[in-house]
Amino acid sequence: MPLVQMGNIYYFIYIIIAILLTILAVTFLKNKSQTFRKWFIFGLIMVGFSIHFLKIFIWPYTTVDAILTKVSFENICAVSTLVFPFLYFTKNKTLKDYMVMVGMASGIITFIFPVDAMSEYFNGEIIGLRSAFNLEVMRFYFAHFLLFLSPFLMMRYQMHELSIHRAYRAPIMLILVLVLIFVNELVMTLLNWVPKEDLYDPTKRNPSFIFGVRGDLTGLGLFLGIFVPFFMRIHPLTGASFYWPVIWLIIPAIVYGGMMVLIFMFVYDTQETKLFFSKILGVRPKEESEVEIHK
Repeated sequence: MPLVQMGNIYYFIYIIIAILLTILAVTFLKNKSQTFRKWFIFGLIMVGFSIHFLKIFIWPYTTVDAILTKVSFENICAVSTLVFPFLYFTKNKTLKDYMVMVGMASGIITFIFPVDAMSEYFNGEIIGLRSAFNLEVMRFYFAHFLLFLSPFLMMRYQMHELSIHRAYRAPIMLILVLVLIFVNELVMTLLNWVPKEDLYDPTKRNPSFIFGVRGDLTGLGLFLGIFVPFFMRIHPLTGASFYWPVIWLIIPAIVYGGMMVLIFMFVYDTQETKLFFSKILGVRPKEESEVEIHK
């Protein structure tokens, strides 16, 4: 059975397809009006929104009893899919920043680390590996590709501008989204849609790692754990191994989220970002130095 595995041919097939589709979309929109581009991108967002709900009709979602749990705010990408249709039209620059950066980053990270396409886990249960061309695997890739493509095209055609002066807000937004995911899990549990014994268990339902490191992600868990204080991995009353829900992710979110934000700023707000760090480091921008020499 063909499987998606890190670095194998199927892994790269999906990456190549995504690159080709991105080039095709940019070529298609090249000579179109800005109004056409605006509604075309919104159409892509709504396709992703629709796929999020239509997935309940395919395996393995058909095995889930409380199917509404799978279309709720159960992870970062699900939150993005559900709120992007509204954020697209918002005038709030902070929310738009989040949409652009988290959307693009989520899409790129998914293709670099296609965890769900390679995992034996689904909804906290082991269901076995899925074929590289299983319908759910293809849906997984396409849905996350749309999360990337929509904000990428927004930036490509200057429908939004990032600013280094708002950069600190994005990691805060990410943490708030993780809190939303945690609240979503509490609600699902209170409604008895999720077994109470699964709550806080990182080997069961553990969306976006809010309850700790999942069994099949030890390597990534170690990567995140570098910035997690030891006491945040211990139950304060029993002393047993226990990740403090969401709280354990705050420092990694700030560190890794901040690093990704800086990359975006250097790409999309280059001059202001260089000037910002020049002032912090006490270094004169090159242009000012040249003016002094000419004087």
